[in-house]
Amino acid sequence: MRVTPNRLTTSTWLAIALILVFASIPLVSGGSFALSRYIVALSYVITAIGVNLAMGYAGEFVLGHPVIMGVSAYTAGILSARLGWGIEYTLPCALATGVLAGLLIMSPGLRVRGWYYSLITMFAVLVLPPIAMMAKPWTGGEDGLTGIKALVLFGERVPDWALFEISLLVLAASWWLTDNFIRSGWGHRLRALRDARHAAESVGIDLTHTRLVVYVLSSVPAAIAGVILAYSTRFVGADMFGINLMLMFLTGVVLGGPGTRWGPVIGMAPLLFLSFWVGPFSPYNAVGLGVGLLVGTLLFPDGVMPAIAEARLRRRIRHATKLDDEIRAHPAVHDVNQAIFGDEYRTTARTTAMAGRQATHILRASGVTKHFGGNMALTGVAFDMRRGALVGLVGPNGSGKSTFLNAISGFLKPDAGSIEIDGRNTAGLPVHLISRAGIGRTFQVPQLVEEFTAIENIEVGLVAAEPHAITASLLQFSSTRERARTRRERAVAAFHLVGLPDTMMEMPASSLPLGLKRIVEVGRAVVSAPRLLLLDEPAAGLNDAERRQLGVLLQKLRDLGMSVLVVEHNVPFMMDFCEELVLLESGQVSCTAMLDAPLPEKLVSYLNYKPQRDAGVGVEAAAGMTP
Repeated sequence: MRVTPNRLTTSTWLAIALILVFASIPLVSGGSFALSRYIVALSYVITAIGVNLAMGYAGEFVLGHPVIMGVSAYTAGILSARLGWGIEYTLPCALATGVLAGLLIMSPGLRVRGWYYSLITMFAVLVLPPIAMMAKPWTGGEDGLTGIKALVLFGERVPDWALFEISLLVLAASWWLTDNFIRSGWGHRLRALRDARHAAESVGIDLTHTRLVVYVLSSVPAAIAGVILAYSTRFVGADMFGINLMLMFLTGVVLGGPGTRWGPVIGMAPLLFLSFWVGPFSPYNAVGLGVGLLVGTLLFPDGVMPAIAEARLRRRIRHATKLDDEIRAHPAVHDVNQAIFGDEYRTTARTTAMAGRQATHILRASGVTKHFGGNMALTGVAFDMRRGALVGLVGPNGSGKSTFLNAISGFLKPDAGSIEIDGRNTAGLPVHLISRAGIGRTFQVPQLVEEFTAIENIEVGLVAAEPHAITASLLQFSSTRERARTRRERAVAAFHLVGLPDTMMEMPASSLPLGLKRIVEVGRAVVSAPRLLLLDEPAAGLNDAERRQLGVLLQKLRDLGMSVLVVEHNVPFMMDFCEELVLLESGQVSCTAMLDAPLPEKLVSYLNYKPQRDAGVGVEAAAGMTP
């Protein structure tokens, strides 16, 4: 596959300039000792890039990367010193053992989160020295591993200046590949994993697979850095990979700005100067790193780079309308319905309408039961939803409405009963598999990636359906860029479909009011054209005009063939736009009613509304009604 070049940004040009400046260091260096220290510094920055990928972008608070470096360095050193192997054999073996060590250290993240996870991974840093002591015949024990042969390439010994240039090249490649990866659909996956895990699952992202990819890719830079360190110092000791190094990586990523492209470089620079000034094994080094972490978090809570980016954010917002005009000029997004739903979806909708929507069902729930301890949230819910219907689910607080939506979408596993979507029993299936069966979902509390713009949050709804091509993402193949362009076009179409104002396209989600965050969530849910859309209080926080716009949108989606189930406490909204109401009380369906027919007494009692027989359902009279 042909790789076409990307347009270089200002940030990329700056990176190229810095690399050229650093590449000239051997011309003015003070000798081999100074170059060796510079190579060690480069290996630390390389590892910090991997730490930032896991901690900053994916939100996996892992502290065990010094162990990955150590395992890789020991592997390369042992194979060189004890067996006399060359770099062509030591490098792949060390890379493999380093990545395996990373998977072992980070695998608890599949089960635990937060500080528990951090402590588990920190435990690996504490046990590395005892393991090195127990393997003294191979590792040298407390004396360390010596006798590592000099690096030889093509039969020639690599001088120190060349090893420095190789290390700099590895750093540049790690930074560039990571940046490519983050700018692909994988970047959306990782940030959704970090900030909106429920939303990620609800659009079909497999979080387990995503975490495993992160564990592997974040281990690779640390493993390569370990090899560089072994051949540079020609010595490996367990003390080189202890708590001090762990603190340096943690402080560097946090200080520079986790989840930013320049964060690891900017954050590590002052720490490396400190470490070389006082000595890496000096007690003042640990004190300095701890104070740096404390002061850095007080002055820059989100890191240095996010603070710098704050000014650029205002410029992005000022240019939002211009950017929106450029994107809308593309002919592929003129017809938003075509861009999102396509001909096949429309054909299916027309066929279903001709066959009669009441003849088929998109959702069948039978005997769905869920309890939390002694609290019975759902007690045998039985409910059938017609295909292509717009149904409102109403009921008092605590009646089980959100619990029922969670059971349908897989966030809760029912204790009993069955849930069929399109004739398939999905009860108990993982959330991402249920989503891929054609389910869209929004939440009571909006689940958005706060640093993403509105349009980028909508794009999250499309990445699960894309190929999981890691190599293509790392190298930014033309197919990857084409998918990104198509993804953006469909996201823009969904943005206009849900009626968001043009000036909000490039605004970060953190700056949006609650009501508009809900609309962005609706856009993310519908951009993949699901067959069944589940909305949990979508009108909360909207003004009257925005609620009416939302209601018109839901009716439009229904007319396109989408089935919509809405949970909402705003009764006038439900009466105006839904065609059927389902009353859920005490975890059971009390009654269902079509709104073009007289309402059952039980539903009337809940709505506190007496229907007017000569006025249909009395929408005008219901306008001022409260539940």
